[in-house]
Amino acid sequence: MPTEKLYWDDPFALTFEAKDAAVAVFDARPSLVLPATRFYPEAGGQLGDTGTLEVGGMALDVVDTQVTEDGVIHHILAEPPPPEGLEGPVRGNVHRDRRLDHMAHHTAQHMLSSALVDAARAETVSARLGRASCTIDLDVPGIADRALAAAEDRVNAVIRDDVTVRAFFPTEAELANLKLRRAPKVAEGIRVIDIDGFDQSPCGGTHCTRTGQLGLVRVAGVEKYKGKVRLSFHAAARALADARAKDAVLAAITAELTCGAPDASAALAKLKADLRASRDALGLTRAELAMRVADEALAAHPPSPGGGDTRIVVTRERDDTPTLRVLAGRLASRDDVVGVCLSPDGEPGEFAVVVQRGAASRFDCGAWLKRVASEHGGRGGGRPERAEGRLSAKAALAVPTSEP
Repeated sequence: MPTEKLYWDDPFALTFEAKDAAVAVFDARPSLVLPATRFYPEAGGQLGDTGTLEVGGMALDVVDTQVTEDGVIHHILAEPPPPEGLEGPVRGNVHRDRRLDHMAHHTAQHMLSSALVDAARAETVSARLGRASCTIDLDVPGIADRALAAAEDRVNAVIRDDVTVRAFFPTEAELANLKLRRAPKVAEGIRVIDIDGFDQSPCGGTHCTRTGQLGLVRVAGVEKYKGKVRLSFHAAARALADARAKDAVLAAITAELTCGAPDASAALAKLKADLRASRDALGLTRAELAMRVADEALAAHPPSPGGGDTRIVVTRERDDTPTLRVLAGRLASRDDVVGVCLSPDGEPGEFAVVVQRGAASRFDCGAWLKRVASEHGGRGGGRPERAEGRLSAKAALAVPTSEP
């Protein structure tokens, strides 16, 4: 028969006594089943409670709580219980911090979902209250920052008002007069959470009894998810921990920038501008150096008296791919040259490579690079006149002795 749900009587009551513990199995995990419990089972996006069950002088760790379709609640145990010694009364202890966290976030989810309907006409299609992140999926393709801020402000205003959160089973007549945010999933025994008229929703979860118990609700992030919007949020102690963690990151950044928090954005913008200017200057310097290196290589490799291609291989130690492109282009400015330019890449054991031919050459750069990469390790390809990619160290060593 279904387990009696003592957690509905008082969400802050975390201890209880029961009798007739029965050993069971849930999803191949050992469990205990009791006639009544204050342990909330995972349902409605809310995780199950954890805690201990004391019976026969033993303390059994409850690592999860689950429920079957017929309403039987399973207290999932860390270890299988002994075959004997389970007679007598059972004393249950629900972990307080986890329960309070679940209550706060479930109540916060109801409030945010209601506020988002008003602020953005965004209906909640699903919610998940996890240990690290709590999320709400909304049936809109996008949502404006100002709408999110308005919803967040509205929720926190109700928190400051410290209004009553009431859980009750309405009569059929009462139910007809309620403005439920969503329709009940059951036809009988409908339990409603009423946040002083701000939100009225059918729900079987554990909730705060006053909104002031939430302390704070904060939207932590927004992302696109399956054509909709997924919003993550924090409440109560988790919101405080998140704020402290972000403050610590900001403090570290401002210390490096040698400025106060209000000036961090301007200091970062200046740093980015300086970096761009330095990169531009470095790019010009590298290009000038590449031109000089190419001119020296061209002078050292005059055209062959018999005609044909002149292959010039240049290996540089710290050139990036854009610089190699400049170098190869300068080499290929002479009609007879096939320039092969290499430099150790960021990946260990790999070389960036750019190959380019002069106007008179019929050498197929793309086909050659593809063949060398295939034979010796690497990847790359391109057009007959120019190609680029990455080669293994073995392939790079093979290049100078490869015939074009």
